[in-house]
Parts: sequence; C-alpha cells; structure tokens
Amino acid sequence: METKKLTVGVLLSNSSILPMAKHFSAGLKNGLKALSQEVELEIVPEFIGQGSRELAENAITKLVGFDGADVITGIVSNKVGVDLSEKIANVKRPFIINNIGEHLPDPGKFNDYMFLNSIHTWQQLWSVGQWGVKNFGKKGMYVSGLYDCGYSFQSMLSAGMESASSGVSMPFAIAPTPNPKEAGDIAAVFEHIHQYKPDFILATFCGKEAEMFLKQYVEQGLHKTTPLLGLPFLLEPFNATEPIEVYTTLSLNRALKQEQLDEVSKVMANPFTQFGFETGLLIAQAVKGRGGKSLQKAIAEAAIETERGRVEVEPRSNAVQSRVYLVKNTFNGVTGEISRQLVAELETIDTEHADVLRVNKQSAACWMNPYLGI
Repeated sequence: METKKLTVGVLLSNSSILPMAKHFSAGLKNGLKALSQEVELEIVPEFIGQGSRELAENAITKLVGFDGADVITGIVSNKVGVDLSEKIANVKRPFIINNIGEHLPDPGKFNDYMFLNSIHTWQQLWSVGQWGVKNFGKKGMYVSGLYDCGYSFQSMLSAGMESASSGVSMPFAIAPTPNPKEAGDIAAVFEHIHQYKPDFILATFCGKEAEMFLKQYVEQGLHKTTPLLGLPFLLEPFNATEPIEVYTTLSLNRALKQEQLDEVSKVMANPFTQFGFETGLLIAQAVKGRGGKSLQKAIAEAAIETERGRVEVEPRSNAVQSRVYLVKNTFNGVTGEISRQLVAELETIDTEHADVLRVNKQSAACWMNPYLGI
C-alpha cells in the first residue's frame, strides 16, 4: 500500500455553548478507526479560538510546514473557508470543512482541494420560511441573540417567505447585549413581539439565551397564540410551567419515516460528533481505496452511508443531496422527554437557486466564527 503513514491536521474552534471541539475530535477518531490496521495514523489538533481566518491560516501553516499534514479538516465557517481558498491551493492539501451551514457556501470560490461537510442551515431557513407563510400567514418575525444573527439566517428566511407569497413582511428583534460576556436582554425582544403580533416567530437563540427565551415565551402566554419555529438548538431545558410546541428543522440526505424520527433526532442533536465521524469515515475510505490516485482525488470520489444518509463532500453537489424535514416537538422543558411528530418534507433549494445566487452577490454578514463558536 502506498500510504504508510497518515497525518491528519484538525482545526478546532472554541465554544462556550457546546463542547464542539471535543465532540468533533471524538467523532473523527471513531471514524478513523478503520485505518488502525492500515497505516500509522497521527492526529494533530490545532485550536483556533473562535475560528478567525488569521488563526486558521496560522494553524494550517504549522500543520503543513511542521507536522507534515496529509489532510486537514475541522470546524470553520464557509466565510473563513472561502477566505482560505488561496492558502489551500498553495499548500495543496485536501481541506474538509465542517459546519452547520451558517453562511451560504459559494462553491465557485472553492478550489479542487476544498471539501464541505454540512447540514446547510441556510437551506433549512429558506424551507421553513416558505412553510411558515403557507401555513400561518404573511407576517413572520425573526428574533435572535446578537451572536446568532450575523450569518445568512435572516436573508434566507426572508427569501423563503417571499417564495411563498407576495406581500410578506419580516421584522426582526435582536436582544441587546450590553456585556459581551453575559447573556443578552431577552425580555427586550418580547416588547417587539407584542407590538407587531406576528403570525409566527422564527427564533435562533441557543444555549442559555434559548433557555431564557423559552421560559418567557411560555410565561407571557405566546405559546397559546403564536407558533414558534427554530433550529434544533432552540430546544434547551428550562423551567416549564406547561408543555409547548416548537417546530424545528432536520436535515438529512435520505428519506425519513415517523418511526425513525426519535433515533435520528438524537444522532443529529450533536452534529459535530456526527461531522467528525463522517469525516473520519470518508478519509479512511479514500486512503484504503485510493490505489494510484492522489488523496485529493480519492476524497473527491468518496461516499459513505451513515444515519444521515449518503454523505459526499464535493462542494458543488452536496447541498443537492439535502432533504429538509419539519418536526413538531411537544416539549415540557426536559430535552430527554420530547414528543416528536414528523410534519412534512419541505421544499428545498441548492446553491444554484436564484435566491442563493442573489444573496451571494450581496455584502455578507460579518461573523467569521462558525455558529455556536463563541
């Protein structure tokens, strides 16, 4: 076999919300177990703070120049990934980016050494925005914490709503954050909710702020009048006074049945472990089956089957595989005791859709860090 030793460099972002670096590392090691009898395997972690371009670029320089990494992976945003395109082209190492898809990808700005493993949250927001208008009305409202809103969430939610009907409106309310080290003033968004009286709310809070938002959403009686939509990260434990319903999205690459929903939801509740596992499996498959091909070429051709379905990381095509489902969670505040109902498979778009091409031409939102990496 050509490959006697494989060095995998890993870019790990910090998070005060979720130990995503630890989860990704554990998943990666599990996925790479298939190589234990094939090669001498070295995994070299590099911590990149909140995932800025500068820290990621410095880490790549070290991984290639000092550690001799054969392949680089880790958690970085699509925005930083694009900014690193020239660097990756120069070092000529396969670079597998993992993220939840907080920013739109722009595959035209990637190069042949760049790969993407993602659940394309931008795609989910478009889909749920369209569904919200069709099912609840034209007045949707986006509410968020400061650190959850600097991505493509608002623009794609708005585009999805506009695809469903003319005359839609989407005001937003962002919780003020006087002290960056503390949670935002969540109560402030409710003043705007009561003033606007939306047909539905889409909330992208997570962590402590999600807990605070859910508690006040119930206390103020909005769970009886205003449907709540969000990403799965909104389902934080809180002190419930009565059950509520929260609609969340679920992105898979395969068909889903109701009887599979609980198991799949539990797997995808920790996406960074899943990303690491999938990336490890893809690298292992590429190494074992490369023959005389370059590792870059072997990764481009690799495909695996997991709980998420068929996973490939070629960035020009992998958003096409995604299927977005809507789940109604009947939730009493205990995350382990959620009753889930599969509502529907939603219409989706890919990176060639007119809305994506239009938004990608606009000024991008400012956050460089991957979502949850704060």
